[in-house]
This record gives sequence, C-alpha cells and structure tokens, in this order.
Amino acid sequence: MYIPQITLKIIKDLSDNKFLELASTCKADFLITGNTKHFNMSSFGQTRIVTPKEYWEIYR
Repeated sequence: MYIPQITLKIIKDLSDNKFLELASTCKADFLITGNTKHFNMSSFGQTRIVTPKEYWEIYR
C-alpha cells in the first residue's frame, strides 16, 4: 500500500492530481485513463500516461 507524501496541483481538476501523486510515489510504469481532457500529457516523471486502448494495442 502506498500513501503519497506529496501534493500536486498540475491538473485543473484538482481531484485528479491524486492519481499523479500516487503514480509518483509508487514509481508506476503506467497510468491508464480514459480522461484525456485532464491527462493530456504523455508521461509524468517515469510514468507513461496512456488510454486503455493504447495500453491494449501497444503493451499487451
């Protein structure tokens, strides 16, 4: 279990920042989301941000 020790304010919808905080804390390889409106970057730190379709087509 990971509990983020950082607080980010990168994404306009502030409630979505918790996902970047967690990805950073646990050094996630991927953050898979369909929310391309708010997660419009391709990566954050070492975490690649992809849609479910991209993940399925490229990384499965």
